[in-house]
Amino acid sequence: MAYEGMNQKWRERSLFAVFVTALVTQNAIAIPYVQRNGPESVKDFFVGDIMKTTPGRFAMVDLLFVVIAFHLWAFGEARRLRIMPWWFASVVLTFGVGIATAIPFFFLARERALRR
Repeated sequence: MAYEGMNQKWRERSLFAVFVTALVTQNAIAIPYVQRNGPESVKDFFVGDIMKTTPGRFAMVDLLFVVIAFHLWAFGEARRLRIMPWWFASVVLTFGVGIATAIPFFFLARERALRR
């Protein structure tokens, strides 16, 4: 029993570290880019030059399916665990920052809900 508690704390701390690191790293890339190129450049992160190459299109399609699958799964988990506001926040994080921030954020909220 003590091992499980220690293991859960380790998971929560790890997920928090990944969440914060992704949030800082993604914003450290995006914010200076948008400051340099203006507010219109936000769309570059979703439909910009990345769509002009085959590898870029592949990466965007890949990410699109990750986003869809994750949020479908997370929606069911959020309903089951009664943490719908955290699911909604993860959707906002996905499109406001990135899926690399949203997934660890939701997993952290899920871990804390499971502990209750």
